[in-house]
Amino acid sequence: MNIEIERRHVEALMQRFPAHAGLEEQLRFSNRVEVDFAHLADDELSFLEDLYRKDGPDMRARAAQLATLRDALRAGGVRFEPGDLENVLPAIVRYLTANAIRGWLFTASVASKPLPYLITRFDYVPASNDEAGKILIELKANAKGVLQSNAVRIMAADIAGRTVNEILAAKGFLRETPELLAAFDAAAETYFDWRGRYGQQFTGKGTGFHAEDPNASHRDTDW
Repeated sequence: MNIEIERRHVEALMQRFPAHAGLEEQLRFSNRVEVDFAHLADDELSFLEDLYRKDGPDMRARAAQLATLRDALRAGGVRFEPGDLENVLPAIVRYLTANAIRGWLFTASVASKPLPYLITRFDYVPASNDEAGKILIELKANAKGVLQSNAVRIMAADIAGRTVNEILAAKGFLRETPELLAAFDAAAETYFDWRGRYGQQFTGKGTGFHAEDPNASHRDTDW
């Protein structure tokens, strides 16, 4: 699985760990680089996590995401074969419901802020003459002013030689952890604080989203 790292963090990583000096070639064409997660040692990942935590609230969420991804991919567990698809569904359900807090899955892409999804349905479709067997996990998220729907489709080829953690991570999702939930709650608190200051002037830094109100006759009601 590949992760993306921004320029300033890559430069700090190369300075601290000269073995990654080759990443400088990617910086010639972009302000971020793509690195195979498996090529980063524990001390290098810990270094990145520390950088993220010191870089503001947004990056603290990314630090939690990176730590969760590391733990998920290195936790071990039963590795499944392609013919075990029917057994994978109950294994996933047990994994996600054991000591569940809110029943959320977070997006695993370390290139963006972790977005939580609520699991709304599990389904197993056995193989037949017409189609291959598959597991479906339906997800919903209330984000950016709309209800987003997503679906995770797991086929026999997706489980070969992988643990439950690795199957979900390969699909781009991580099980909720206290650290991820704390980062989300902090971001939500900031959002509602700012939303309550509607009309006030302020300065901001980072990425913002502009949404047009489709029912508005004037653009002054957009948000």
